[in-house]
Amino acid sequence: MSRKELKKKVEQTAAAIDAALIEKALRELMREGEDVGGGINAFRLVRYLLREENLTDVEVTWAYRYIKPPLQAALEQLPAYVFFEGD
Repeated sequence: MSRKELKKKVEQTAAAIDAALIEKALRELMREGEDVGGGINAFRLVRYLLREENLTDVEVTWAYRYIKPPLQAALEQLPAYVFFEGD
């Protein structure tokens, strides 16, 4: 995927994020199993939201920067879920 394509996809995904989408994504990912340490890793969630399992860690890190603000806003509306930022 080119950077231009990834940027467009990230922008579209960030604009579409709402509480319902995040809750659905987290439920589906939890059905597949928790990540090491519990919960759902942000990289896994970003890959899921973008529907791109083959993104490199560098691409996911870049995308996460743009997806994080609407993701946090959506999670604030979902009291059953906690956004935990590691060390």
